[in-house]
Amino acid sequence: MSTVPPGREAPVVLVVAKAPVAGGSKTRLGSAIGADQAAALARAMLLDTLDGCRAEAGIVGVLCANREEVDLLVELAGPGTPIVVQDGRGLSDALRTGVRYALEVGDVALLVSSDIPGIPEGALHRTVQLLRDGADVVLGPGYDGGYWLIAVREHHPRLFDDIPWSTEGVLDATLARCRELSLNPHVLDPWRDIDTAADLRSLAEEVERLPGRRTAAAVARLNLAASDANPRPAPEHVPTLEEVRAR
Repeated sequence: MSTVPPGREAPVVLVVAKAPVAGGSKTRLGSAIGADQAAALARAMLLDTLDGCRAEAGIVGVLCANREEVDLLVELAGPGTPIVVQDGRGLSDALRTGVRYALEVGDVALLVSSDIPGIPEGALHRTVQLLRDGADVVLGPGYDGGYWLIAVREHHPRLFDDIPWSTEGVLDATLARCRELSLNPHVLDPWRDIDTAADLRSLAEEVERLPGRRTAAAVARLNLAASDANPRPAPEHVPTLEEVRAR
């Protein structure tokens, strides 16, 4: 029998996002494809991610760093979408803010990156079921050693302490923290987040299979064909699910 108060038997999803403005979002990509195109891609990924979350959860909001971003995010996400401004500074404080807010509203908290080409079908439903079946933490790993999703059913503030953000050690450090806190984690199938030109080139090869159609269209508008002046990088090693889970 659920111990969650009536009216709170619902997952709450917060998409972690910056307002997609030229020069203010996807700056690493902007240096390769131009600030305007990078912002257009960020906008497409944010909207596709919101749509994917709404298809699998009833309460979907946006978590951002600054109040100055709220008006633009409301315009993009639509009226009635909760916009949560983080307390403190940095990603650790942002994730703690998001979890605290979500668990005040619903029974499980899912925090999702906006730097992905839409949501893999069924991923959020599976995450919620895993949490309700006893997992303490669910992680959606990226191919770069980070994660695009973290979900919990209780607030564990130390889960986000001293994580080497923006490095290939994020997932490993988070799993180590779960062990330290005696938490039971579950790792989903890997999914791609888009931070660099190499990520974008890999994404372009999968464009027909992307769940986010705005993102697919934005990628298709970019000229990513290899040329002598701009050769295609060597294929990256994409970890298998077994390799990711064995970390």
